[in-house]
Amino acid sequence: MYRQGFDNIQTRLPAEDRLLELIFTDAPLAQVLNKLCTAFDLQVGNVVSLVLFPDDEEHAVHTIARSAVDFGLFVFCCAAIFSPDEELLGTFEAYSCLPRGPTPSECKIIERAVHLAALAIQRQHNRQGSGSFPFHSKGVMGRSPRNVPPSKN
Repeated sequence: MYRQGFDNIQTRLPAEDRLLELIFTDAPLAQVLNKLCTAFDLQVGNVVSLVLFPDDEEHAVHTIARSAVDFGLFVFCCAAIFSPDEELLGTFEAYSCLPRGPTPSECKIIERAVHLAALAIQRQHNRQGSGSFPFHSKGVMGRSPRNVPPSKN
């Protein structure tokens, strides 16, 4: 069921089976999203990705983008993460060492990463049984652009 529309091996992330195992065995959300971002970064190459939650004022999009520019990074992609009910769960962002956008095959990988992030966030929400999503884990997962050394090229 989770593979519906994503059967082509090129659209799968390298550690996807492990990521799904972590999601469905209730691993901590931060761990799942970190591994998701790492898998994405390795698959695409020369990018750094992260997940931001809607109420994450400390790492607001403009702050992240400004930090990325300071380190010589360029916006590679930005995709909203939605629940099945179209509630905004967060944003998946990636920054590149080169000024470029994603290729068609990379767009499919982005879609897959967003889908997996939505599963993980939704799973935590369902586990907690609360009426609102838990966005109190400092929001940024993966490697934040402000912690990435500038490219030496």
